[in-house]
Amino acid sequence: MFVELHLSSTDRRLIRLLKALGYGLVALVIGGGNDIEEMPTFRKLVITQGSAWKIRMYKSFDLVSVIPWSRFVLNKLISDDRVDVITINEVNRNILPSKDQARVMAREGKALEIVINPIVSNGEGGLAFLRSIINEYSAIDGLRIVVSQGIGKVSDVRNPRDVAKLIEVLADVNAKPLISDNPYEVVVDALYRRGVCL
Repeated sequence: MFVELHLSSTDRRLIRLLKALGYGLVALVIGGGNDIEEMPTFRKLVITQGSAWKIRMYKSFDLVSVIPWSRFVLNKLISDDRVDVITINEVNRNILPSKDQARVMAREGKALEIVINPIVSNGEGGLAFLRSIINEYSAIDGLRIVVSQGIGKVSDVRNPRDVAKLIEVLADVNAKPLISDNPYEVVVDALYRRGVCL
């Protein structure tokens, strides 16, 4: 079963496609309820520079992710109990956790999410960046790396097996856990911290 933690649409055609490709769980990053009947759906709050005040609403969401906009913010939020995931995408590719910060993330139970569609769309430079961050962070014991596609429309969807193969070719790591086991464990741990037992 594959897991997508960065879905921004509830379009029925898109959901049917995800289900056909083997996705069994998704996290919505848009407002509204968990209104996808075809598979378990969780709500993910994404904190950005313009929405930092929303962290107070963390109890209304199943997952909380931060796209850090400065090293200071990253340093502060990796130890915040309300945060489950630190997200890297094209917007914040210059503000990556240091190795020490990544070790703290691992100790605190935080995951590192890489949203690949905006990164890979930059061609060779994006692929080199993706290879670099996966190689760097996969060497840190206990740090869960999650790869999400960042899906907003049908044309954003890539076969998850192709995504895994791309990562395996680029970084020479077993990529299947990055799109299946690790994101599932992140959701389970986040729910458990909020008092929901599965």
